[in-house]
Amino acid sequence: MPFDTTLRQKNLTKRIMIDINNRQEISEKLNLLRIDTLPLFGKMSSQHMVEHLTFAIMFSNGKLPQKLHYPIDKAELIKTTFIYSDKEMPIGFKAPMLSDDLLELKFPDLKTSISILLSELKSFDKYFVDNKDATPINPTMGELSKQEWTIFHNKHFEHHFKQFNLT
Repeated sequence: MPFDTTLRQKNLTKRIMIDINNRQEISEKLNLLRIDTLPLFGKMSSQHMVEHLTFAIMFSNGKLPQKLHYPIDKAELIKTTFIYSDKEMPIGFKAPMLSDDLLELKFPDLKTSISILLSELKSFDKYFVDNKDATPINPTMGELSKQEWTIFHNKHFEHHFKQFNLT
């Protein structure tokens, strides 16, 4: 099913509450977190959430390539619904490659996790400077361009910032 390119362009330029390109704001919000900050929903700790966002960035910056976990028609529908609409990421959405259990923390503390997330965002920028036409695979939506990944990350960050009352 072909996409309406006018609709795509319109949705690519819409204002999103969280902008991953505004690194100062991202950093300021993340630095409000404490290790004992409780989520408004879900079971992640603040450090789990930061590491979760980090790994999603790494899916898009060439460091953790992914495979598509859905048939292409379902992935295209998810992409159309999520990337090319105003819809927010729903509470309770679980990516197919995640288990019901929290992942073991990879980094020694929250401060380090935040620092690594900000570093991976810089790697995201560099990856697309070096690979302008790259379309890394999102595990639920398939290949995404830099603009599409940016929309995804904006909505993903917004979802988890709401989870920890950072918006």
